[in-house]
Amino acid sequence: MKKLLLSVFLLSGLVLMTTPAAHAQFSIKGGVNLANFNDTDASFDSRTGLMAGATYSFGIPMSPISIEPGVFYAQKGAKISEGSVETTTKLDYIEIPVIAKFDFILDNPMLTPHVYFGPYAGFNINAEQEISGGDSAGTFDIEDEVKGTDFGVVVGAGADITKFNVGIRYSAGLTNTFEDGDGKNGVLSLVAGVNF
Repeated sequence: MKKLLLSVFLLSGLVLMTTPAAHAQFSIKGGVNLANFNDTDASFDSRTGLMAGATYSFGIPMSPISIEPGVFYAQKGAKISEGSVETTTKLDYIEIPVIAKFDFILDNPMLTPHVYFGPYAGFNINAEQEISGGDSAGTFDIEDEVKGTDFGVVVGAGADITKFNVGIRYSAGLTNTFEDGDGKNGVLSLVAGVNF
């Protein structure tokens, strides 16, 4: 799977270098993450976090499709409770998605809805476990227990409204988050930003 995702990233880069852009657009975006772990037997609750970053969209000539690489800071993780003890896993990533975006051209030039999908690579920059309640309360570094990279896919939908953009997206991790044990990152994001 990692080889497949690497191939997709390399192909996306090749497309960016060889395709003349009909238009290019820089955007700054931020939003709220509702993060959890998928493909695990444990019952987790979502962790609310932040995301912020920037994208650069390259339009493909004579097409409603554009390629949009980006760089984001993304807070992920999850919570689990056992009696009065709540454990929150806090994982922070630098995430690099490369998506293909399809614009729906309307008669109203001020509104452009779109859908998108593509792969992402995430690089862990912080891993902590916060325990509240019980005798083991505190915050603990779990960097050695968390994999340094996270690969997955992003799907989403949104709209450009004049110079602003809004959207909703879901990031699904395809690799286990932890060195030992199950659990893959899954994040629902509400996003808004400004186009330049």
